[in-house]
Amino acid sequence: MASPQVPCSPALSSLPEELIARILADCVTPPQVLTVRPPWHALPPFFPCHSLLAHRSPPTYASRTRLSTLLVSRQFLRIGTPLYYETLHLPTATHAARVLDTLAAQPLLASAVRRIVLGCVSLEGARVLRACERVEDVDVCMDVGTEENSLGGMAGDLDAETLCDALEQVDLKRLTIRKASCAYLTNMRPRYVLERIAKAVPRWPNLESLHYALKTGAGLATMPLAHALSNAPKLRVLKAQMPAVWSDLFLTISRNSALKQITLYTEGAEGIMHTSLYMMEAKKHAHLSELIKAGTSFVRTRAHTTAAVVPSPPPTRPSTPLSVSRAKEVAVDLMNLQLNYDAPSLVTIRT
Repeated sequence: MASPQVPCSPALSSLPEELIARILADCVTPPQVLTVRPPWHALPPFFPCHSLLAHRSPPTYASRTRLSTLLVSRQFLRIGTPLYYETLHLPTATHAARVLDTLAAQPLLASAVRRIVLGCVSLEGARVLRACERVEDVDVCMDVGTEENSLGGMAGDLDAETLCDALEQVDLKRLTIRKASCAYLTNMRPRYVLERIAKAVPRWPNLESLHYALKTGAGLATMPLAHALSNAPKLRVLKAQMPAVWSDLFLTISRNSALKQITLYTEGAEGIMHTSLYMMEAKKHAHLSELIKAGTSFVRTRAHTTAAVVPSPPPTRPSTPLSVSRAKEVAVDLMNLQLNYDAPSLVTIRT
């Protein structure tokens, strides 16, 4: 007797390639922001073999996981490769140089890049921007750069100039601005990058979203960008960290009639408070307050109520049963008291 055959489920490769692409997109697409190693996580000066630094470091667990999907089959490799290169994370200039080598060997991959995350301002990152002509989303992190730039010297910054020139040539739709933990907006390089971005906004007619991924306020470095954004024709969304104190930065940008919402957030929190110092001042401006309410999550303040304390009745002495003789004495006393009370009334009636 032949055993019944168990019907086999259709293989994943038999599905339409549109569905396979949707499935592989969840497997090979990297997160929005990769975790950056802290500055103290570096090799010590007494590392036994410094020549090893010239070799490529092994891929991280996240990159290995995304690459393993492409190694399943040739079909997965063909469908997943454009999805894999759709977002490029370039934490350092070394990563950008490796991407340049890859794009030089396979120029067709440049047409698949849509988003570039730059962890620093570098000449190599600018070259990657120039090579990828179809980029729509750029995330740039402003660092300090050289010592002269950090101190505010007038020496030319070739890396920053080249990167800003490349940004002007890109038709951006989304832009994210960050800064390194050691950088300040008063440093030469961040101030120069913000000034160049302000001049490049009119060259981006399709700019739809801007994200201030840093705490900022009204100043000489930020107000020119705010005035440029107030005239961006297609700017719809503005996202920024919650300012600690009031400034006219977002008020200036809110004058853009095309702006639909302003999203304010605080790192590590689910929402912001209505009673914060910035929101108390923002409520005085009706249009700005409406834009913030349209895009921001608020945390409601819960009323701390306490139950009313009801005083307990004073303790009473427990009653003790009376004896028979004592009960008779009490009854006689009550009858005598009643007779004495009724006597005057009887006399009055008789008279």
